Amino acid sequence: MGILVYNSRTTILLIMKINSLTQLIRIGTFYLWIGVLLALPPSTFADDDLQQVREYQVKALFLYNFANFVEWPEDAFSSPSSPLKMCLYGAVPFGEFLDMVNGATIRDRVLDVVRTTDYEKIRAGCHILFVGIDRTNELEKFFKNINHLFVLSVGNTEDFATRGGVVNIMRTSDQQSFEINLAKAIENGLLISSDLLALARIINER
Repeated sequence: MGILVYNSRTTILLIMKINSLTQLIRIGTFYLWIGVLLALPPSTFADDDLQQVREYQVKALFLYNFANFVEWPEDAFSSPSSPLKMCLYGAVPFGEFLDMVNGATIRDRVLDVVRTTDYEKIRAGCHILFVGIDRTNELEKFFKNINHLFVLSVGNTEDFATRGGVVNIMRTSDQQSFEINLAKAIENGLLISSDLLALARIINER
């Protein structure tokens, strides 16, 4: 299984071994999108400095990578042709990078990226749900009212994974890392790759 760890200075810090053809194809597709994202010139984002742009790229790559290393049961989809729905709720400054992979194929399903600030649009169901930092104050109410079954909820705010979320992207010094609430993931009916778990800080709180 292959997996990547990033930081803002080197972008790719660690590449683990890939031990099957299927995984190789999956990682190869991810490398393709890495190339597309990192090839964009800084002038494309004139309002941001280069460091901020790189940080957005890294967070987008994390989120896309999570989609590749989490399995959803068949019951999570209404039909074999249903898309894998990734919802970006609230202020998600790296959303435009994920727009670039909208329509990509992940585990034989088309990735459908939805960006919205309308709570009603995500209540209909998401497989991956990134909660923007501007919604931090709503977390308790948010996680109380939303249907969590089969939802990989991701955030990048303090205590996100202990307040109802599954994955929290953290920044330590110049490095991006992440923590996973494994108990919540299991409760939500999700199967997370052991390789991804090996690189995360594990939390077990329901």
